[in-house]
Amino acid sequence: MRNGEAASSATTSFGGLQFPMLWTGAIWWAVIGVAADFVPGQHEVQVIEDGLMNLPIVVLTVVAAAFPEELIQLEPEQTQLLTDPAAIQEERELLASIYAVVTPERLWSGLFVLPAIGPQGDTFGMRRSFNGGPFSHHTGLDILAGQGAAVVASNSGRVALADELHLRGGSVIIDHGASVFSGYHHLSQVLVVEGQEVAQGEVIGTVGGTGLATGPHLHWEIVVHGVRVDPLPWTQAEIGP
Repeated sequence: MRNGEAASSATTSFGGLQFPMLWTGAIWWAVIGVAADFVPGQHEVQVIEDGLMNLPIVVLTVVAAAFPEELIQLEPEQTQLLTDPAAIQEERELLASIYAVVTPERLWSGLFVLPAIGPQGDTFGMRRSFNGGPFSHHTGLDILAGQGAAVVASNSGRVALADELHLRGGSVIIDHGASVFSGYHHLSQVLVVEGQEVAQGEVIGTVGGTGLATGPHLHWEIVVHGVRVDPLPWTQAEIGP
């Protein structure tokens, strides 16, 4: 983001949070995520080098989005998944611990690819209500591929999780380095193991309807420093220095 040859470490500050920056040999850089519910307005991006904060290097304007709304009525067996707060909290804490890991190198290259073939369903940010409850933002992109269809790694990286989760069902999470992760959920089969290195396009599982799902589909997420972001821009422009 700026020349930092004199600094031994750097972080960037945005939206009240600080993110570690990576050194490429020429610049310090970091990817910043903006969640669907981020407060609109102008927000400063600052860099902290060796513990000293510099002047803001840029001011970003976050605009409000008119996300569509959807009312979803769940079957009784699916509704039961929402009545176990301990299991929901355990899943939330597990995911937070995974996304807190910082791999200090970039493992991806080029554009990300869609991980399954099929029509797009619920989009990122859509406001959804289950059984008349409060609305919450959809945190990824649903791809309406059929039961058993192949799911591939959207880019290269290392498998950080390959397991069955309470709400997300069969799940694979790939660490792409630089605090960027991709998540693949509701899988019928998980075909990789934790710690395995995967290449873009490699089959990692198959589409299913496990967990809190109303039918077979792939729920695909991109997570940056623990913030779930719209995955589609990652397929349209290369992210990184």
